[in-house]
Amino acid sequence: MIEIVDLHKELGGKQVLAGVNLRVRSGETLAIMGPSGTGKSVLLKHIVGLMDPDRGDVIVDGISVPNANREEIGKIRSRIAYVFQNSALFDSLTVRGNLFMGLPPGYCDGRAEECAALARSALEQVNLDQAVMELLPAELSGGMLRRVAIARAIIGKRRYILYDEPTTGLDPINATRINELIARVSREIDATSIVVTHDIESAFFLADRVVLLSAGVVQAEGTPDELRATDNAAVREFLDATPVAGVA
Repeated sequence: MIEIVDLHKELGGKQVLAGVNLRVRSGETLAIMGPSGTGKSVLLKHIVGLMDPDRGDVIVDGISVPNANREEIGKIRSRIAYVFQNSALFDSLTVRGNLFMGLPPGYCDGRAEECAALARSALEQVNLDQAVMELLPAELSGGMLRRVAIARAIIGKRRYILYDEPTTGLDPINATRINELIARVSREIDATSIVVTHDIESAFFLADRVVLLSAGVVQAEGTPDELRATDNAAVREFLDATPVAGVA
């Protein structure tokens, strides 16, 4: 389980997180939605230890992330896969090499056949042809880059997968395909997933539970149906600002 306790963070003189409290339950897909610039990605970076809070705590499987020593941080990160907004593939590595980066350091030493099989399986799970294995990121389309990034996230069978705006910049067809892929992968590998998005349709499609983050705090949380029906002013303002099928 991931628990976020009274998390505060100021960046560039702006209070980005102002006391976030949140629990992520084992096995669920949680969507964190909200306007751009409201700290959604900053929150993800605190979970994996890429940022330290000004105040508060992030606890992953009983370990305090900001207070963890090097060994404990290694243990936390061995359980978490992070899909960055821009895919963050290594330009100088082929798809195969990028996939291997999702495995523990040195894992493929003496395990060439096993690692090759894991890479093939990961590509199959994201519906990519094996022919892309030797291509460089520059030779891939935007949608393919996202799929490879997801394949890299799932190859190591991590307990948690963090997705940072996985459909940003994609056309509607590719965005839908990525959402369907995330939903299927979460079911197949039984991962706990956190999806940061400003896209209401993505949040409602993917999530068991949805959180609205705005003004640095959690304004509301619930199932997609509960948020559709809520009278919460912050939720209504956010939903009504963006047309969504099925939302009055």
